[in-house]
Amino acid sequence: MFSKTLLSSAFLSFLAATTSQAATVFTGDATFYSPSVGFGSCGVQNYDSDLVAALAQSTMRLYNPSNPNNNPLCGHKVKVWETSKPSNTVIVAIMDTCPGCTHSNFDLDLSPAAFNKLDNPDVGRIKISWEFVEPVTLKTGPFAGAVAGTAVSGHPPGKSSGPVKPHPCAGCTPKLFGEFHAANELRDEL
Repeated sequence: MFSKTLLSSAFLSFLAATTSQAATVFTGDATFYSPSVGFGSCGVQNYDSDLVAALAQSTMRLYNPSNPNNNPLCGHKVKVWETSKPSNTVIVAIMDTCPGCTHSNFDLDLSPAAFNKLDNPDVGRIKISWEFVEPVTLKTGPFAGAVAGTAVSGHPPGKSSGPVKPHPCAGCTPKLFGEFHAANELRDEL
């Protein structure tokens, strides 16, 4: 009896491990921009050295509440890789909206630091694929039911930049552009 139970448990564990869902992968183009010019649509000031991205406006608008600072996509981490060089990867946080990203609903505008991890900025535009790093709980739109990826999600694990460090002002009240923002001082202290 004990050996049957042990064998059944082992078989069920094996079955669960081999039938897990593959990550949901999105494709589009990537360009780069300077997040240092002001607050992004998520209400946080980011910098060119931060590993952040702006997602295509057509997709960000699908999830915009009355205050875009409260968009549920803000802060989600995604793993991005260049389609022709899948071993080059970077993990970025979605922190802004890209109004010029019109080739695909899944285009990303990357910070210079993030783009440099994928390719030379002189290229300007690259074909990319990306997946969420963390579980997605959105119930509507193109990301409803999206499955977060792992290192074995159909592409090489590559040279990941590691997790994105949370912004020092995470959880603060977003300020309007031009107002004093304590996050600037916090960033300098870290």
